[in-house]
Amino acid sequence: MSITLCIGSLNPVKIKGVRAAFEEFFTVSKIIPKKVPTSVPPQPLGLDEILKGALERAKGCFEPGCDYAVGVEAGFYVVNDEPFDVEISYVIEKNGSYSYGFSPSFPVPRRFYEWILTGKYKELEEAVEYLTGVERIGEKQGFIGFLTKGRLERYVLSYAATIMALVKLLNKELYGLI
Repeated sequence: MSITLCIGSLNPVKIKGVRAAFEEFFTVSKIIPKKVPTSVPPQPLGLDEILKGALERAKGCFEPGCDYAVGVEAGFYVVNDEPFDVEISYVIEKNGSYSYGFSPSFPVPRRFYEWILTGKYKELEEAVEYLTGVERIGEKQGFIGFLTKGRLERYVLSYAATIMALVKLLNKELYGLI
């Protein structure tokens, strides 16, 4: 089945991950990327805020001709007083069915988290650029690429989150969607 995929981002890393996930199950004939503003801050805090950003990106890029619209948002959540970074992918089908999924999470150094909380930096990318000297690292290997010494790049997080979002849509009978 050939599909048109609308993505609520111009970030090439997010687009690569989302596309790769969909290509596991479909033939992607067209991608329509779109910059979508959200009501969440540049560095969302908490799963609810991250999910809200992903939903707003998915809804904001949906247009006639889209078979699927996808929004991906990254942010921090805290477990046992330790900050983690996660991506959430929100997928909406043209028929209105939707699902969302999460990427693997990784611990964020406390000082980076505190820099965001105190307003020293607006988002993780700024703090990581300060540390590494790599401009626009979020559109390249990402912080996870730096932390894993290049073994795992950021697009893999968007890929994994999108695969997890597709689980429900690919198995509608199990989730009562048909």
